[in-house]
Amino acid sequence: MSRRRFPWDRLGIDETNDTGAIRKAYANALRTINVDQDIAGYADLRRARDQALWLAAQSQRAEEEDDGDLGLGDLQEDQDADADWFDDEGDDELWADGLSSYHPDPFVPDPFVPAPGPAPDPALSERQERARAAWQQLTGILYPEGAVSDDAVTIAEMEEGLAALGALIARAEEADIAEHDALDGALADLFARTWPRSAPFAEPANAAFHWMGEDGSIEERPALMFLNQRLKGMRFYEQVQQPGHPLNKAWAELSRPGAVGIADRLKVKRLDVHKLITGIRDRYPELESHLDPERVASWDPKPDTGASGLGPRVVRGIVIMLVVLAVPRMLSQCTQASDDGAYPAIALSNAEADTKVAELFGPGIDMKTVTAEDPKLARELLVAVNRPEIVQPVNLLRLKALASAEVADRGALEARAELKAIWLTAAQAKSAQTCRMAINGDLRALTLDLDKQDRAREQALLRRLLAAKVLSHMPKGGETRYSVPGWLVGETLERSGLSKERLTAALADPESADRCKAETALAQAVTAAPKKVPDEVLRGL
Repeated sequence: MSRRRFPWDRLGIDETNDTGAIRKAYANALRTINVDQDIAGYADLRRARDQALWLAAQSQRAEEEDDGDLGLGDLQEDQDADADWFDDEGDDELWADGLSSYHPDPFVPDPFVPAPGPAPDPALSERQERARAAWQQLTGILYPEGAVSDDAVTIAEMEEGLAALGALIARAEEADIAEHDALDGALADLFARTWPRSAPFAEPANAAFHWMGEDGSIEERPALMFLNQRLKGMRFYEQVQQPGHPLNKAWAELSRPGAVGIADRLKVKRLDVHKLITGIRDRYPELESHLDPERVASWDPKPDTGASGLGPRVVRGIVIMLVVLAVPRMLSQCTQASDDGAYPAIALSNAEADTKVAELFGPGIDMKTVTAEDPKLARELLVAVNRPEIVQPVNLLRLKALASAEVADRGALEARAELKAIWLTAAQAKSAQTCRMAINGDLRALTLDLDKQDRAREQALLRRLLAAKVLSHMPKGGETRYSVPGWLVGETLERSGLSKERLTAALADPESADRCKAETALAQAVTAAPKKVPDEVLRGL
């Protein structure tokens, strides 16, 4: 590109004083470039627009007055600050590590680009000389030994740099518009290229030059596209560490060293962790360096396992995580008597005990049958039928059925899933609190009002689990993660009446108000077509 016809060849129009035509040409040219990917091209286009508007204004003034001295002799310095992003021969030099090529002294005009109008007076005032010395001091701090550095500035360097920046800001405030803009552009470019070493100086400069005012606008300069995003990240970093911030607990959790434990997962909402990790990765990726990598990885497993730990990897499915602690704990309390004899001696006769067992499994099943199928379960059940004040026998079996997932085969898993659908449906119909208890596995003191048909079905399903010899298993507990396939998501959405977003949020957050409706609908959808459901879903349900 030849500079002799710049800026008109860049805008694609003939030389004109019509500012409307210049702005229209700029808008048309802007549509042809990707601002995010072609930073140099965008800077070049913006510089062409600014210079064209300046030339148009000069021409109009020249027609009105003979005096050509507009008091804007320093405009060239502003152009030089923007021209730093442009290179006629390519972009290789644009990303070099050297200092002098990319941060020319804003107080010295570029001899290779002719300034429109009268040449500025090369002599600097005393105040400009002081500002120039501050500029050299600041660039020396940000480019230690003349090279780019990722090392943070020391406290002494920060204090020295802030003092130099203060001098430059003071000069910008008293200077004319052109010199003010030259300093503005030069500092923005300097801080963008030396980030993150320049981080301590960005906010004071923003306060002085109002950089955030350009955020997201079509006028936003390339250097500020970078800096403003970093500034927002710095502000978020300060805010999220305040106890009142909605994501403060998630930030504190991800900042702790080491992998997350089961108990840790109960202290913070999983949805908040999801929001925090995905949010900073999308908006402020540099902030992830403040979090513990092992901690983040344990919350967010790599996708080579086929599922993400934080939510759906694709819109067709949903990933659910459950922490199972209540069932093992309650089973341990309920069955302690059969192991250590802590409870009083059995008082019911054999006939009475057989009647109780038949009420649980249906006609034809007595204590002798249970003993033959599963001796350990028979001992635990015998204690329960004699001491219902400790735990109702039916609730003991429901807890046992829930706990069987770790060892159940396919047929037993299908029976268990249908049982859970029956229990959740009945619990949801009774009250929100009852449903919450059922979801959490808190069945020890739960009363479910099953009708005759559901009660008979529950007995038949418990008989299947008895025959599978899985009801005496004591679970270890821990974390269960499973992916819900797309077709099952669709069925669950239809049954729950929730939107995809609300369903995803409910299944990711145990405290969600929609959790009961979501889990009940999922269990019902699984029961409607159990043969299609993957084993991991049946086991995790």
